[in-house]
Amino acid sequence: MPPAEAPPRPDRPAAARRTVVIRGQVAPPPRVSAGPARRRPRRPSERIAGTRPDRAAMWAVMMGVFLILVAVLSAHGA
Repeated sequence: MPPAEAPPRPDRPAAARRTVVIRGQVAPPPRVSAGPARRRPRRPSERIAGTRPDRAAMWAVMMGVFLILVAVLSAHGA
């Protein structure tokens, strides 16, 4: 169904913008099949970081300990 257009006004040239009236949803919603539900495959980023937040926290703590160790070892008796 084409969009509804306002009739041309005599005081505007034909190349001017036209008014389009949006009337809501025209197409019916898609049907959901009764078959088995298909899940989209997970992205690699979801497989790595999205499944194990405890593992990410463990790496953050280990990196913090390592950085503190490096800071202590590199201090020259300040």
